[in-house]
Amino acid sequence: MKTKIGRKFIFESSHQLNGKIYGKCANLHGHRYEMTIEIEGEVDQFGWICDFAELDEIAGGVVGKFDHQNLNQYFDVPTVENIARNIFETLDKKLASKPYKLSKVVLYETADCFAEVAR
Repeated sequence: MKTKIGRKFIFESSHQLNGKIYGKCANLHGHRYEMTIEIEGEVDQFGWICDFAELDEIAGGVVGKFDHQNLNQYFDVPTVENIARNIFETLDKKLASKPYKLSKVVLYETADCFAEVAR
């Protein structure tokens, strides 16, 4: 039976969305991003899908590079949608050899605005 587990990560970053269509977001500003990743797999003989410490190391390394950075250094258009897609694609590649698979990334830019990328 497939089971899902998740892990939450938090990082602080700034960005600027260039162009009039972005309104006040055209100004340089920052966010406290909250991200949840979800993986799916079979529970093994030890009673887990994987060690949460393993997820910390892998996913923490992916989002850690964004912490206290200007996201315009990493993205042409640093919208929450583009950031979430990039994180999903990067994590999916890093987890490709594991017995479990990434099923979802949810990235909150504010308390009530988010992007979700799912398999």
